[in-house]
Amino acid sequence: MIRRLVVAALIAAVILLAAGGCVSLPRGGSVQAGPLQQQTNEEPPVVFTPDGPYPGESPAAIVRGFMSAMEATPVSTVVARQFLTSESSTTWVPEKATIVYRSQAPTVTKKGEVDVDLEDVTELDNRGEWLGDPTRGKGLHYHFHLERQKGQWRISHPPDALIVSRTHFESLYQQYFLYYFDKTTQVLVPEPVYLPGGEQVTTLLVQGLLRGPDQDLLGTERTYIPSGTKLSDISVPVSHDGVADVPLSQDILGLDDQHLTLAFAQLAWTLKQVSGVERMRITVDGSPLDLSSQGPDVPVDTWSEYDPAVEWATQALFGLRAGKVVIILDGHEHRVSGVFGALKLGVRSIGVDLSAQHIAAVTNDGTTVLSGDRNRIPGTLPTKHDVRTIYSGGTDVLRPSFDLYDTIWLVDRTSDGARVSVVHDGKLRALDVPGISGTHVKRFVVSRDGTRLIAVVHGKHRDLVLESRIRRDHSGKVRGVLKAVRLPLRAQHVREIRDIAWRTPAAVAVLTGPSPGSSQVLVLSVDGSEAGGDVATDAQLFADHANRLVTSPLPGAPLYIGTKDGQLFSLAPNGRWTGAGIRAGLGSPTFVG
Repeated sequence: MIRRLVVAALIAAVILLAAGGCVSLPRGGSVQAGPLQQQTNEEPPVVFTPDGPYPGESPAAIVRGFMSAMEATPVSTVVARQFLTSESSTTWVPEKATIVYRSQAPTVTKKGEVDVDLEDVTELDNRGEWLGDPTRGKGLHYHFHLERQKGQWRISHPPDALIVSRTHFESLYQQYFLYYFDKTTQVLVPEPVYLPGGEQVTTLLVQGLLRGPDQDLLGTERTYIPSGTKLSDISVPVSHDGVADVPLSQDILGLDDQHLTLAFAQLAWTLKQVSGVERMRITVDGSPLDLSSQGPDVPVDTWSEYDPAVEWATQALFGLRAGKVVIILDGHEHRVSGVFGALKLGVRSIGVDLSAQHIAAVTNDGTTVLSGDRNRIPGTLPTKHDVRTIYSGGTDVLRPSFDLYDTIWLVDRTSDGARVSVVHDGKLRALDVPGISGTHVKRFVVSRDGTRLIAVVHGKHRDLVLESRIRRDHSGKVRGVLKAVRLPLRAQHVREIRDIAWRTPAAVAVLTGPSPGSSQVLVLSVDGSEAGGDVATDAQLFADHANRLVTSPLPGAPLYIGTKDGQLFSLAPNGRWTGAGIRAGLGSPTFVG
C-alpha cells in the first residue's frame, strides 16, 4: 500500500529547478504517465504541470487553481505562486510545513473571500517528519483573502504550508530514513521522513541529514556531521554509473579521520536507500574528500557493522520445552547447556541478550526474574548457584527485553499499574516512563538500538500502542525516558492487541484480534504514519486465536504467530499461514532482544 506522506521540506531551490517544461494538466485535462521502471533518479511515474490562472477567473476558481497547483509533479511551487499577489508570491514559504488532507470543502463567503475546510488532515515538518493530525480530528479551516491586481483576482497572505491531497502523496511519496548514531556510536538509528521520488530525493535526504537530530532527541542520538555543514551546490546528482556526488561546505574538513569515517557512514546509509545509488563521492570546493582507507568513490554498503538491525545477532529461535530453555537453529532443536537448559527452574517466559550468551527468565508466579548464562563453563555442571535473582517481590512481570547495551528491561504489572525497571551491570533501577508507568501494560518491546520503548496499553475502549524515546549517556547508561506518544493504528476496527514484535528497525508487527476466534497481523511505523501499509506483507486473516507474535528486525527474518496450545505458524511469501515445522508445545518462543 501506500508509501507515503511527506515533506514539507519540498525545498525551495531544488524545487524551483524542477518546474520548467512539464506537461500541462489544468483544472480539467489529462495526466501524462511515464514508464513504470526503476531508474537511478527514482523518477516519479506521473508528470503533472498545472496551468496558471486564466484571465477573468473568479475568486473561487483562483483558490481551486492554487490548491491544484500545489500538487505539481515533479514538485514545484512556480505555478502556485502565479495565483498569489506579487508581494505574497515572494513572501510565501511553503517549505515550513506540509498539510495533507483527505477531502476539502471550499465556500465563497463574499466577494474576494473564500473559505476552505480540510478534513482528515496530517501535518509534516519542514524535512518530512510525520507530526500526525494537529487538530485531533477536527480538521483545518483556511480563510483566503483575495485582492485585485491589474484587474485579476489574486490570493494575499496564503498559509505558509504546502497543502496537498492524500491521494497525491500516496501515489508519489515514499518513506526514507535519516541515519544518526546512538549515543555510544555502536549503531545507527533510523528516523523516518517522507519524500517524493525522482532526481531530487538524494538532495532532500542529504539536506535533511545535515540538519542533525531534533533538539528533543539529542539525549537519544548524535551526528558526526559538524553543525553548520551545508550543501555547497544546489543538488546531489547521481551519475549513470550510480555515483552520488555530495558537495559539502568546508565545515566537514574539521573532522579527524575517525570522526570523518562516522560521518561517511551516516551519509552512506542515508543515500543507499535510493535505487541506483551504489557509490558516493564527497567533495569540498570540487575536490574529493578521501578516507585514508578508501578512494574518492566509496561504496554505500561499506558500513554494515552499524546496521540498526544488529546484523551480527543470531537468527536462532529460543523457547521453553518442558520448563527448560531450548535453541532452534537450521531446523534443529536442542537444550542450552547452561543452568536454564539443565535444571527445571519453574519459569514461564524468557528473554535472550543480543549476543545469545545470557538469559533472563520470569518465574511461573510472575514475581521473580532470574538470570544466567546460556552455556555452562566447560568441565562443570550447572547448579542453582549459577542463577542470579535480579528482580523479586513483583506482581506480574512481563517477558524481559534486552537491548544492545546488555540492559534488561522489565515491566511489572502491579495493582498500581505498570512499574518499569532496568537492570544494568547487575544493578536494578526503577524508571518513570510518563504515559506508560502506572497504566495497564499488556506487552512491551525495546528496540535493539536501545532508543525506543513501545508498549501496548489497555485503554477504556481499545488497546493503544505507545512509544517512548530513551535517553542515555555516552556510556550507554539510561538517563531517562521521554513522555510516551500514541502511535495510531489506521485500521479503526482494531480494539484488541495481543502482542507486538520488531519487524524492522523502524516498524513493529502488531498481532490483533478482530474477533475472539481470529487473528490479524498489522505493521506500524515508529512515527505513527501509515507507510508500508497496515497489513504485514499482505498477511491473510488467521482463522484461529493466536496469542503470540515472534519475529525480528533482521531482513528476511521469519514471522511466526503462536496459539495457546503452543503451535507456531509461519507467514509465507503469498500471505498465507503455514505450519512452521516446529514441534508443538514450545513455550515463550522468542528471538534475541
